Amino acid sequence: MSYCTECGKALKNNPAFCESCGARRELTKEESIKRVPKTPMSKKKKVSLFIAGILVVGLISTHTILSSIYDPMKNIQSMDSAMTGNSEEGFLEYITFDKDSLLNKKQYFSYIKTLDWEGMREQLVSITESDLKFDAFVKDQRGHDVFKVERQSILGLYETYDIEAVPNQVFITTNMEPATFKIGDKTVSVKESTEPVEVGKAYPGTYKVKADAANLYGEFSIEDDIEVKPTKSGDSKHNLDFNGDTYAIDTNFPEAVLFINGKSTKKTLQELEHLGPFPEDKEVTMFAELSQADGKSLKSEQVTQHQGSWGSLSFVFAEDDDNLSTASSTTIEEANQFVLDFRDSYEQALNTRDYSLISNYLLSGSLAEEELVEYIGDLQDKDYSYDFRDNTILNSQEAEEGTFEITTNENFIFTNHLGEQTTYDREKIYTLIKEDSSFKIKKIDIHDTERNEI
Repeated sequence: MSYCTECGKALKNNPAFCESCGARRELTKEESIKRVPKTPMSKKKKVSLFIAGILVVGLISTHTILSSIYDPMKNIQSMDSAMTGNSEEGFLEYITFDKDSLLNKKQYFSYIKTLDWEGMREQLVSITESDLKFDAFVKDQRGHDVFKVERQSILGLYETYDIEAVPNQVFITTNMEPATFKIGDKTVSVKESTEPVEVGKAYPGTYKVKADAANLYGEFSIEDDIEVKPTKSGDSKHNLDFNGDTYAIDTNFPEAVLFINGKSTKKTLQELEHLGPFPEDKEVTMFAELSQADGKSLKSEQVTQHQGSWGSLSFVFAEDDDNLSTASSTTIEEANQFVLDFRDSYEQALNTRDYSLISNYLLSGSLAEEELVEYIGDLQDKDYSYDFRDNTILNSQEAEEGTFEITTNENFIFTNHLGEQTTYDREKIYTLIKEDSSFKIKKIDIHDTERNEI
């Protein structure tokens, strides 16, 4: 239907003039719209678009899944739930442990429960939300390291965190050496009881210790527990002493040699300083033996560790025994004089470059012989001179049967080939071996030397 362009009335049946106003009806020519048919999409293109869509959806889904998997908050929430539910396995599955460190999982979880978990949880959250690029530590309420948190990046898109439990370094000291300690699957030998020995690393908890040791007096064993606790230094130190009494030595001849259960220890009472520890389940018999100048020996009364009085064991030789005191002192005096005679001969040997003057004083094949042969041989082409001013005996003792140690203080003036002089003040220890009615020098140790140019 059309309408009059003048009055707007409807024109029925398309008349030539408007029946209302008589105006000529204007004919409008409608533009014909020609529709261009669409080119159908190829099958290959449809497949490509379909695959691209699947890939986009897949990537988005994968990203969502990986973001969820590597979300550190998810692990922290799981740890929190396990702690609330008292689930040891559920909590520890998120903790990394060093396989070489001692671990009792049950006791470690009990230890964690004694700490301020809420405070440590907040530290974990803070670390994962921070921009720190280095490892961080979670501490307990006393400032001890409990966990080390390592940040790792996956494909540069996802941040993951490894929560590592922090172990302690375990050290042991004891009162006896050598000794062997076994803790878990770790075994350590103690060769010097005065210094702490490193056992290995262990996580907080209680561990059983088994130990064995032996000394001059018998064998010992220990079965005990140690509790490893965290410290700020990271060291867990434990003192494990073997049971057994120790005694001082009461004697009037410290140079006498100790015998235990009938066998010589080859040690003088003076060398031992004290006796023990003794095993608690075994009786030990002891006596001391003193050598005389005539080759005979005297023995003290035999005692056991149970005969100690006022913390000491007695090895006293009767003063009225014939020749006892004089024999011992005479032998020491002879050893002293032997060293002084050697010094006189040694001065001549140095100034004449003649080793033969002292060869009879030295033990064949000994270190003293080797050193002095070389030293005097090196002087052959040197215009040196020696002026021995003073030789003083400071101390003398029979270290063991037939072996004496003589300590001297020696002063001399040395003049070199230029006429320059130097004074020497030197302390030495001569080790003598008794051979028949005389002695031989086995070793000469220089302890202290003070030199001054004149």
